[in-house]
Amino acid sequence: MSTERSFETSFETILGHAHPKAVLTAAIASGRIAHAYLFHGESHIGKFLTAVAFAKAALCSRLKTGQASGRPALSSCDQCSSCHAVDSGSHPDIHFIGPDGAQIKIGQIRELQDAIAFKPLVGSRKWFIMDEADAMNPEAANSFLKTLEEPPDHSTLILITARPQALLPTVLSRCQSVRFSPPPPDELSPWLQKQRGIGLKEALLLSTLAMGKIGIAAEADPDSLKEERDRVLDALSKNHLEDLAELFNEPEELASSQEQLYKTLDTIEIWLRDVLIGRHTPEPSLLINQDIPDRISAWGRAVSTDQLLEILTLIHLLKRASTRNLNHALVLETVLLKIRDAVVRETAPGPKPD
Repeated sequence: MSTERSFETSFETILGHAHPKAVLTAAIASGRIAHAYLFHGESHIGKFLTAVAFAKAALCSRLKTGQASGRPALSSCDQCSSCHAVDSGSHPDIHFIGPDGAQIKIGQIRELQDAIAFKPLVGSRKWFIMDEADAMNPEAANSFLKTLEEPPDHSTLILITARPQALLPTVLSRCQSVRFSPPPPDELSPWLQKQRGIGLKEALLLSTLAMGKIGIAAEADPDSLKEERDRVLDALSKNHLEDLAELFNEPEELASSQEQLYKTLDTIEIWLRDVLIGRHTPEPSLLINQDIPDRISAWGRAVSTDQLLEILTLIHLLKRASTRNLNHALVLETVLLKIRDAVVRETAPGPKPD
């Protein structure tokens, strides 16, 4: 557990997330801050920075008031000693917990329990921000549950995860849920133009390739994102799927880790979503993969809606399973074989998917 992480963030500087910010600022304004929150939603979309901004605003000695999305809003002043301490990573009442290697371990939870027992040193409460909370191993999760059952009045715990289904139901039930969603391309693109100094067309493509994930869009190379996507789409091509040896080799690279598996499944999900949309509307602005409309159209003509929905359902079910305990390659093989059934064995005469 650490208190030394520096961030310069506030509600004002975080893109999107109007509803989460409204919920959190209302809690500060009313003095009804919960003892435990669950920040959940896709990775790299600003959950962690919002957690820091929440703690920073709650600890600020000169809160600013204003308007955001037509509602009254609060934000940290960014000038007081408390705000400076948060920005520099030296605030003694904010603690960070994250995976040690692949897991959050029992020793880290015991450190948290020792720290939470003491009253705040400076502010009115102590804040504990746990990133990738789903990485708690069973022993750590069961121990952490004891803290959630009787949290001290002077503490707030924020659990951050892209996989809430991997947490114990008893942990979920004791946290106030705050859901985060990626900003739409038309909101992210202008921000990217300003942040990265790029044109509108490039910003739109980057925002869609990054799947609305702000953290990725802000730093990633667009060409690298295209290459990653195309590598997955190539694995879905008819030629690759017809060759079983080739099919069974794909998971070694595309599911080499849990993080890579989820990136691959996300790419497949978004691709199938585009194919479904392309079947029913000619409007290209609704597509994520706007740069390859012909490839989307070919899939739409060759694979039925029922088949697409069956594959999407399978991916959804596999994601809901605790894939931390499943063989990553086997999960992806299962999905690819299901796609093979649609593309190779049951494809009607006509255009073939690329």
